[in-house]
Amino acid sequence: MIIFYKKTTGEIVGTIDGRIHDETHLKMWVGNRDETERLICNWIVVKQYKDEKGNVIASDYEPENNKEIMILIDQRKADLRDYKVNLETKNLVKIK
Repeated sequence: MIIFYKKTTGEIVGTIDGRIHDETHLKMWVGNRDETERLICNWIVVKQYKDEKGNVIASDYEPENNKEIMILIDQRKADLRDYKVNLETKNLVKIK
């Protein structure tokens, strides 16, 4: 997920969903570039499952940053709208 937030307050203004982002996603922007910044939350492969021929058939992923919160959001146990970005640490913090 790519999270766009206001540079002055950390308020989240939009997202681009997904676990892995290619160049197309990284070129996209939500809001005015002078007023917003982005936090890229990539998920990395932590385990791969292979068939008898050695072909990868499935993978387990986990977030690179904001791990606990991103897992809750992915499982729909938390709502991203209840968070903002801490401007100093670039971590998500609960506001509600």
